[in-house]
Amino acid sequence: MHGDDKRPFPWAWADQPMPWLGRDLASRYWKYRATFPGDEWALPLVVRHEGRIVGIQGAEASRFPVLRTPDTFSWLTQSMQGRGLGTLMRQAICALFFDELDVHAMTSGAYADNPASAAVSRKVGFVPNGTRLELRDGDAAEHNKFILTRDRFIRPAVPVTIRGGAALRVFAGVARPGDG
Repeated sequence: MHGDDKRPFPWAWADQPMPWLGRDLASRYWKYRATFPGDEWALPLVVRHEGRIVGIQGAEASRFPVLRTPDTFSWLTQSMQGRGLGTLMRQAICALFFDELDVHAMTSGAYADNPASAAVSRKVGFVPNGTRLELRDGDAAEHNKFILTRDRFIRPAVPVTIRGGAALRVFAGVARPGDG
């Protein structure tokens, strides 16, 4: 997912040998499923290219029905990076949340030494929203924050098609059954 000299995540989960990597990912995604919806949740969505799983694009939120400002997260296999797929992934999740869940804004972040991730955010319309220190592998690292509002959102050239939006709105707590 990244070169040996890069560390785009808060911990070195992608460096784990099999079967630990698979077990760790399964445990994390089962936890996400078990806590969605709730006061704090995450919605990781699989990314496929030509039938292969090549990444995850998701968002996590706290107090979503009130705050409606989820934070995006993603990973993409190294072989697929640099092709525009990361931008399309971020655009798709933003379209889902703006169009179906009526969010106020989306946030994202990237460590200061990960300019490619920051570039993806800028291509989608995110603007800088401060910097703070966060833990990465037990050390402090500069983490740049970004925010996207509906009026700044740069949509993909191909429209995003969403099925099941009404059910998702009910499940996420922003609509009642039968609201449509």
